[in-house]
Amino acid sequence: MQQESNPTQGLGIASLILGILSIVFAIVPCTLLFALVLSVIGLILSIVGINKANRLRVDKGLLIAGLITSIIGLSIAGLWGMAFKKMFDQNNYRQEIYYNDNQDIDNSNDHTVDFDTLIKENDKTMDELEEYMDEIESKPEAAKAIDKK
Repeated sequence: MQQESNPTQGLGIASLILGILSIVFAIVPCTLLFALVLSVIGLILSIVGINKANRLRVDKGLLIAGLITSIIGLSIAGLWGMAFKKMFDQNNYRQEIYYNDNQDIDNSNDHTVDFDTLIKENDKTMDELEEYMDEIESKPEAAKAIDKK
């Protein structure tokens, strides 16, 4: 009893192994680029193998399994990629807002103090307080209240 030879069996095994490895690497977030490469190669091998198997009219089981695992690996890696992109976009947006806010603060404050103006304002305030105290002391009932204390 001799089995028929299937020339696409090697492509099917290779695409299945690459698809499984792409799933494994896609689950780990840091290796998603490697998973993308493996899944794309697995997809290409599967598609080439299926076309060849259709022409030769041979079994396509391993090729379809390789195609499915490669698609799953590509999907998982793609989802991780979109999640990372969204996370980095939000982080960049927050950094941009923080930078712009701090830039406005830095530009609005020149951090210089005009001591002459401060002294004049302080003298003016003190003069106003003295006038107010003189006014209070000039009233007789206020003077009695102050003397009682």
